[in-house]
Parts: sequence; C-alpha cells; structure tokens
Amino acid sequence: MPANLPPVYHAAEKRYRQANTPEEKIEALREMYAVMPKHKGTDKLQADIKRRIAQLKEQAKKAPVARQVPQWVIEKVGAGQVPVIGPPNAGKSALIARVTHADVRVAEYPFTTQTPVPAMMPFENIQIQLIDTPAWSQEFDVGWIPELARRSDACVLLADLSDTGSPEGIAYIVDSMEARDVVLIGRVPDEREGFEVCIPTLLVGNKSESSGAGAVLKALQDRFADRFPISAVSIETGTGLEEFKRALFNVMQITRVFTKQPGKEADLGEPFVLSSGSTVRDLAGKIHKEILANLRYARLWGVSGRFQGQRVGEDHVLADGDIVELHTR
Repeated sequence: MPANLPPVYHAAEKRYRQANTPEEKIEALREMYAVMPKHKGTDKLQADIKRRIAQLKEQAKKAPVARQVPQWVIEKVGAGQVPVIGPPNAGKSALIARVTHADVRVAEYPFTTQTPVPAMMPFENIQIQLIDTPAWSQEFDVGWIPELARRSDACVLLADLSDTGSPEGIAYIVDSMEARDVVLIGRVPDEREGFEVCIPTLLVGNKSESSGAGAVLKALQDRFADRFPISAVSIETGTGLEEFKRALFNVMQITRVFTKQPGKEADLGEPFVLSSGSTVRDLAGKIHKEILANLRYARLWGVSGRFQGQRVGEDHVLADGDIVELHTR
C-alpha cells in the first residue's frame, strides 16, 4: 500500500537530514510523524520514527552541554552539495582538483584525505559544491561519511577502472550506507516504505585510459546499471569530464529559473536553483516571504508554457531555463 506522503512531510524530512543536534532532529521527526497519513502503508514508517525519537532522546541525555560542530557538517553553498565517495586510490582528490581547479591535496598513496574538503565546480551558469572525502573500504570504514551524505543533495561514487576489485569495493560502500539508512540510488522513488533517506547518486569509473578498463566498466554496468547512471572518465587525459558534469547535473534533479521585472529585460546572470517539480509559489518563497504572501500570478517565458508571456498561477510547474515575472498585490 503506497504511503502517499504529503509535501510538508518531505520538507520536514529535509530539515531532519540537515539538522546538527539531537533536539533539531527530534523536532523534525515529530513534525514528520504528525503530518503523515496513518494507515497500513505507513505502519513501518511510524514505528521507525518513534524508534529514532527514543534513540535521540537518549543521545541528548548523554551528550555534553557544550557541543562542537561535527567535522562532516559543511556549510552548503552553490546549487547543491555533492560528496565524492570511493575506495582507496580511485582518484577522488584528483577528480575534484581537475574539475574545480581548487588546491586539493593529491598523492599516489591511499588515505591522503583525512577530513572533508569542499570545492566549487562550475557548470554553465551555476556552481556545484563537491566535497572530497577519505577513502572508504572494508579495511578502513569511515563512520561519518553516511552522515555527510544524509545532508547532501546528491553523491558521486568513484570507482577505479584499473582495479578488478572495484565492483566489490563499490558494493561494500553502497551496503554500508544502506545499513545506516542512507540509500544511494540513481533516481529517488516517489514512495518509500521505510525511514531511509534516498540520495540521488552518479557512479563514475575513473582511469578509462588504463588497460582492462573496458572489462571493469562492463562489470560495474552488469552489477549497477539498474541502480545508477554510470559515466566513464579519465582524469589523467581529461576524457569524459564535461560529460561527467552534465550527468551530475541531471542526477541532482534541479531546475534553474531566471526572473524579470515588468517592463524590463530578464536577469540572465545567476539563476535561482530549485528542486525539479517546483512551482511559481516555490520560486516566490525562495525570493522573499513577502513576495510569496502577496503573490497574484506570474508571466512565463520558457518551455513550460504554451506560449511566451503566458499568464500562469502559483501552482504552475517550472522547467529548467524558464523566465518568470512575478506580479504581487
């Protein structure tokens, strides 16, 4: 039986993912429980939320009064936050250094990165925040990476196409995440039975120039093609890096929208970035709460309208590249 969770539930769930303290998480969980429909399709979800609230209450009792911000809490900037996760020597730091031009420490030996390191990747007219992470393997389990991923907008799984053990290394990370209720998946399902957080994820195979890369890539595709979109790149030669940026943008499921004032040209500089499926009302709320409160209608130029300059209501769903002129009372 489908859960049919309302938008207000998903908004509270996002606040839960981004909360830093037990108290903030409990508040979000309580709201999620309050607004969810109560029927057989949500029985497991209700039980999971009650269990988590109880666990967090115990955690809050044991926690010291003065708390430090965990190292995995990185301030979000740009169009979205995306950790790059993978086993040793997959090339995470090298990938981030290549596509962001940031001064990221790169070395030939494993475990060079010890803490999360953010850097900004330009893509067309937006910036995407990539985060370098320590290598994660069965021999070196990094327990805080699932918490970092839980708060993020998407993830990149990076595999080494020169290593025949890469499919097993990626499977270990995917399974370890899922054991902590963080599900890495190419497209987030509309309905979920459990309490797990689903993070849209792109699987990338690096070192496509290496001998045997084709066989390893095929093994990854055989095992994960039904779960993730898969890209192949060579950080050494630069092959596939532009395609990687586009593939990541597609996985993130975001919409870029421009605005204009009546009688003036559109501002085509930095767009507003919204989740796919967002409406005129969502755009108004992102700009300013007073605009949202006084919104009457909008005029639209772009592919989501039937004609240019069309008058649309607040529930109109926007498309990437739309130009919107908001009219208020």
